[in-house]
Amino acid sequence: MIGKLKQKLESLIEKTSRYNGIILINLCILALVSGLMFVQYNWISNEKKVLKTMIKKQKEERKIEKNDLQKTSTKLAKKSVIKKKQAGVSDGSSKEKKITKSNIGNSIKNADMYFDYEQYEKAVVAYRRVMNSKIAIDESDRVLNRLAESYYKLEKYEKAIELYRKVSNDYLNSPYRLGAQLSLGGCLILAGNYDEARRVLYEIAGQEARYTEEQEKNIVIEAHFKIAESYIEQAKHYYLKEDGDRHSTVVVR
Repeated sequence: MIGKLKQKLESLIEKTSRYNGIILINLCILALVSGLMFVQYNWISNEKKVLKTMIKKQKEERKIEKNDLQKTSTKLAKKSVIKKKQAGVSDGSSKEKKITKSNIGNSIKNADMYFDYEQYEKAVVAYRRVMNSKIAIDESDRVLNRLAESYYKLEKYEKAIELYRKVSNDYLNSPYRLGAQLSLGGCLILAGNYDEARRVLYEIAGQEARYTEEQEKNIVIEAHFKIAESYIEQAKHYYLKEDGDRHSTVVVR
């Protein structure tokens, strides 16, 4: 009996010693994992600090760049205003001022600026004010021609025709006369007045021999093209009308 108890006790002690070994191993693993986690935590914390520093630095650099851009744009805007003043081109506030002999040059420059920037409605108003001032100017043919072209760009062909005709008839020695005649023919085609358009264009083509400048010769060539275009457009108009009449005819039996 005593022998059996002794054997059981020895067996229990042996098992306990084995469990102690396992517990010790687990404790070592736990300590190792904890150490690794601590190292990882420190590494992540350091990386976060580095990232925060980089982000803060980038924000500061962007802020500096933005301020520099604003300063540069402000300087450019000021320079632009100074240049306009030096060139004698007034801003929009001058629209209400009465045109006189002393400021009519600036008014024409204002109108030219609108025209060059393709603001044709404003150009029409500005050129009209110049012409309505009744002040004699040396470049009235150019102003009228540009006013006509502004109306053409706005597809107001009847008004353009009136002004192109005035340049063609009233300024016989003007360098703008030949171009005005060509544009007059083009506007008459667009307005559906094909016969008069050809009369104007044939007048240009008929004097081909007298033109020596390259630009004048090109205008003559374009006049021939527009004559052909007038016949094509007239034919289209005729056939569309005929087709419409056929479809609108009602046969009564």
